[in-house]
Amino acid sequence: MPNFSSLFRDFDLHMENLLNNITINTKYGAMAAATVTPIVVFGSIYIAYAYTSRAWKRRPAVSKVSGVLTRSVSVGVLHGGKMALERLVDYHHARADATLLEDALDNLNKLIQKEHPPFKELQRVVAKLEMSGKEDDAVEKLESALKIAQKEKKPHEAYEFQMLLIEMYIYKGDFVKALDCKCLNQEKISDARRPLYKAIVHGMLENHEKSRKYFEEFNEIRAGFEWPPGLQDHQLYEVIENFEKFQKVVQLLKKDIQETRKN
Repeated sequence: MPNFSSLFRDFDLHMENLLNNITINTKYGAMAAATVTPIVVFGSIYIAYAYTSRAWKRRPAVSKVSGVLTRSVSVGVLHGGKMALERLVDYHHARADATLLEDALDNLNKLIQKEHPPFKELQRVVAKLEMSGKEDDAVEKLESALKIAQKEKKPHEAYEFQMLLIEMYIYKGDFVKALDCKCLNQEKISDARRPLYKAIVHGMLENHEKSRKYFEEFNEIRAGFEWPPGLQDHQLYEVIENFEKFQKVVQLLKKDIQETRKN
């Protein structure tokens, strides 16, 4: 088994250097602030895929908490960039000390109640709830927050709460419910999460043509990111445009979801 701590440190340094050298120049104009960093690269796919695959094989010997961690890591991989790195950090820490996940629900309640909820922070907290097997609690809280936002006519907050709910619905295996979320049809908003989540869900539903269509749309938005010179031939760049490798991670995630929901 590889030394994950050493591997992670090397990857952390590489990703930091990479992200510091990527600039944004998109023909779609300004992107939603919460979506810029998650869609930078698919670069962590090889590390996270290998690690989550090993975690899958070890599952009979580990606790329930360890068993559910890989879903949020896989979604982080599909987002790419900083989100993938954050999910790997949380995964690594949670395997060492599962008590780190215990405060996630309290943190979610506190963040939701703020006048201007910090959605990037909420996204990470929600992932921790998945890691601890509490996605049902997360859904209940987020659905309540969504209703309040809609009642108070706060479209931005309602939109972001729905985006968080979609990820939770995916973890729960509620794929059709995820697709029914209205935010996925708000095409006037330049948000790469829309086609990304559609590509993931349609892939899980075996609608491969639609999955490819939305994967290509995701890549079209992602194309606004300019890579540093010399990286066009790098393995990281190859992964970004490879639908087959994208689908491998989607199927890993689907398998993980199905196995977790049995328990």
